[in-house]
Amino acid sequence: MEARRSSGRSTFNAPKRTNSFASGIGVDVRKIAAAANAANAAVSRSHQHRSSIGTAPSERPRARLQRSMSVSDGITSGQRSQDGHDQEADILGLQAQDPEAEWKIIQVKTFTRWCNQHLKDSDYEIEDLAVGFEDGRALITLVESLAGRRIGKYNRAPKRLPQKLENVGMVLKFLQFEEGLKLVNIGNTDIVMDHNLKLILGLVWHLILHYQVSLLALDGSDGKRRSSVSPKDMLLRWLREKLAPREVANLTTAWNNGKLIAALVDVLAPGLYPGADDVDPANNVQTATNAMKLAEDWLGVPQVLQPTDLCNPRVDEKSMMTYLSFFPNAKLKDGAPLGGDAGEVRCYGPALENDVVADTQSPFTIDASDMRSDEDISWRFSGPGRPMVTSQQRDGQRIVDVTFEAENPGTYKLDVTYGGEPISAEPLTIHVVRPPPAASRVKCRGRGLESHVP
Repeated sequence: MEARRSSGRSTFNAPKRTNSFASGIGVDVRKIAAAANAANAAVSRSHQHRSSIGTAPSERPRARLQRSMSVSDGITSGQRSQDGHDQEADILGLQAQDPEAEWKIIQVKTFTRWCNQHLKDSDYEIEDLAVGFEDGRALITLVESLAGRRIGKYNRAPKRLPQKLENVGMVLKFLQFEEGLKLVNIGNTDIVMDHNLKLILGLVWHLILHYQVSLLALDGSDGKRRSSVSPKDMLLRWLREKLAPREVANLTTAWNNGKLIAALVDVLAPGLYPGADDVDPANNVQTATNAMKLAEDWLGVPQVLQPTDLCNPRVDEKSMMTYLSFFPNAKLKDGAPLGGDAGEVRCYGPALENDVVADTQSPFTIDASDMRSDEDISWRFSGPGRPMVTSQQRDGQRIVDVTFEAENPGTYKLDVTYGGEPISAEPLTIHVVRPPPAASRVKCRGRGLESHVP
């Protein structure tokens, strides 16, 4: 049975009713004592079912922090799960009752993945942001990873509520007074005791802005913050420069069709996504999936955002900024499958540019005349039927003229390879439509056609 670690926060403007160990934290000691007794009783009961917590650190499985969400409480309340339910499975149930919650769900998932990306070399993995920081250890580890320095001594095995509050209070003070973050309306009790997801999401967004978006290594940038330009405008300006002359209208819905993310991957690594500008918007999720996988594998851009979420019209701007802000610092890895020569093979002709009427022949051409080497050209169709295809090669087999005919209407996919390498990231498409009614079956009647009308 797995161990579950949690973490927690600090209040700066609370009434000064503190004892010696909680000095500066700003929490009523009587509330702490009452809550601590209840928490300790719950811990004692849970220890009977979680024996691995008592093992040595080297023997513990990677900590996973989670809770079971209550739909009636929205996304801000709930208790720790005892049956293994994870955050994503629970919050997705909100969609059925509140379609407006979609953007919140996307943001929770994105921010959780972003935290885990920076915790991947630690013993912590956050499954639920609402409880993942409640004892302070995961939050301290995350902030130390981002800041590149140690915060100081803290309780490494906090069991009592005051120890958790002290841990979270320490890291919040570090962020405010040492790192210069402006934290408003969030204290350690919000994280440790209240599990206030709204405020925790705000804290994570402050971390993303401070340690990632505001420090983008843009072209000509010295890596310092510029107060005259907001992080959003700076990122949007960079994207527009890279993707010109394509229009980047915004950081949300403009990316839904998948074309911009595919183009961005190919611009940063020419040939990594050949044919990016020719992708079919109807296949937006598949396009985004392909592009984001290539970005992760060869540019080192983690998929903190899911392809389906990028294509969702309700995706929120903060989630998109979190994902897209990885691209300015992306570096192409050795051995990337760049399109090279294969990306320069052209396919054109009526069959690819217009609808094809069923049971009629329509031509197209595969043109490799600009290639510097002679390689085999091959192609394969898939679709609602088996088309009749004839071909003829010319120009030393560098150009292939193909005639296409299909009986069954529908969309046919065409995969073309040059030297065994696909010429585009996605198949080409041929749309076959039903023929119009035969002219011989059209009849005209009326007195005007049957007799002379003065």
